Amino acid sequence: MKVWILKAFCFGALLVWIGAFWTATARAETPAQPIAVVVNQSVDITTLTPAQLRMIFAGRTQFWPDGSRISVFVLSSQSDVHQRFCRDLLNIYPYQLERIWQRVVYSGQGEAPEIISTTQALQDIIGQTPGAIGYLPAPESMSKNTRTITVGEPL
Repeated sequence: MKVWILKAFCFGALLVWIGAFWTATARAETPAQPIAVVVNQSVDITTLTPAQLRMIFAGRTQFWPDGSRISVFVLSSQSDVHQRFCRDLLNIYPYQLERIWQRVVYSGQGEAPEIISTTQALQDIIGQTPGAIGYLPAPESMSKNTRTITVGEPL
């Protein structure tokens, strides 16, 4: 009886080790592409602090410094890009961001961002909408009507 338990324990430990090794290997092979914050060319800022970015995507800041309205566009909350954007740049989980949007909408303080289905469609609508902001996986090329901005403390 004791030999059977020992064999079962060893087999289980082996499976756990293989699973951990496989997961680590899979993560190492697929590096995450960085996320870029993208704005329409009409937006005349070049840098946002992380706090300013959170305020814009939470619907708390609704106007650019020049007085023009901010139009926020996002991908679906199931999108890997959206989830990484929330975690890496906003430092919140996607479900927390959705709850913030619900509170802003139901209290009448603002509107929820428009959800776009694909990254190409997101880039296109940001380019077509003055005052627009969104995010994309770090694009190799930008359309002529969009540009990336830096997120971080101004130098």
